[in-house]
Amino acid sequence: MARLLAFATAFAAGVGVIATPAAAAGNAAAGIQAMRELNLIVLSDWQAGQDVEGKVFVGGNASGNATTVGLGNGNQSGAASNRRTLTIAGNNSINTINLNNGPNGPTPQGQPQTRVATNPGALIGGNSNAINLNAAGSSLDVGGNLQGNYNVGNGQSFTIGGNLTNGGINGNAGATVRVGGTIQGNVNANGASILQNQGIGFNSATVAPAIAEVAALTEDLGRLSQNLAGLVIASNPSSITIAGNKATFNAVDNGAGFAVFNVNASLFTLAEFDYNFSTTSPVIINVFDPTVTILTYGANPVGGNTSSRNGQVIWNFVNATRVDFTRMVHGSVIALNAHITNNTPIEGSVAVRSFNQSGEVHLGTYSGPAFFGAVVPEPAVWAQLIAGFGLTGATLRRRRRAVA
Repeated sequence: MARLLAFATAFAAGVGVIATPAAAAGNAAAGIQAMRELNLIVLSDWQAGQDVEGKVFVGGNASGNATTVGLGNGNQSGAASNRRTLTIAGNNSINTINLNNGPNGPTPQGQPQTRVATNPGALIGGNSNAINLNAAGSSLDVGGNLQGNYNVGNGQSFTIGGNLTNGGINGNAGATVRVGGTIQGNVNANGASILQNQGIGFNSATVAPAIAEVAALTEDLGRLSQNLAGLVIASNPSSITIAGNKATFNAVDNGAGFAVFNVNASLFTLAEFDYNFSTTSPVIINVFDPTVTILTYGANPVGGNTSSRNGQVIWNFVNATRVDFTRMVHGSVIALNAHITNNTPIEGSVAVRSFNQSGEVHLGTYSGPAFFGAVVPEPAVWAQLIAGFGLTGATLRRRRRAVA
């Protein structure tokens, strides 16, 4: 028989003792806006290996195998923004990056297809391996040295703070290339404006904002995660039904404008997750467990409406230090303290500490409102959250004993 786990919104993620956190200095609304616009946010280092359909921001260094950014999706979308297709605040040693400008979701009949990269191109704070700019009008700004051969087309612009090494430039009329040092290879202007010896670091004012944004994103997303963890609905109508080895999230907002679930590590021993939503409001799933900080998300998505909920759901891993995603995730993921891995797609925004990517990251970024501007909960609320997670874990344990 199915068991019904009712989660009062006074309950939140975990069992044990939670220290009351100091309020983060950031702006939660700015954090959620970044997740609308960016498909992948990595505050530290990114090891690439698969494609990302939307835009990417990396606060540290990037390494790994060939990858494509801005691949696009004809059915899922991200918010339009003036951000670059790719920003890496540190060094880029990825073998090859292809920067595309794919479709951004469905378009009404008769209207031109919107594109992922409203500002196509890349900004690299340090040194960079080769980058293929596959979108017209792309710009490339590199703070350090850049490697590779480049055909720079009409409307494209390059600024390179160091030298262009192991390559050269084939220009075209209407293209602009400025290099702080020298181009250590062949130069064929063909009508392009190509200027060398501009001074090492001459473009620092262009690349510096990307480096500064790492701190702002860290604060804004930190405040967002805190506020999500403290969301409360009196007499929370949302519940989780567990039948066999499947958990079904029954989301109801009861007029609050959002639905919230608070779970601990016990939930991730189940094999299937299903969504049963009676609301189109945001659905927040807070995950907290003070005794377990390393998690494996191995539940298969089942049911017919999981994909349609991608832009509605946020999985907020409050205190996890590592999360391994071995099954597809429907919804966005926040795990700001965690190193994450994946070998199957994540369908939504991803905001994490560091990322070893072996599966794709798909569009379907968070598309709901910024409804969570409240302050971090008071100590009494945190105590209620603790109690709620204790109930969650105890209920799951009782279920397993009964099955045994």
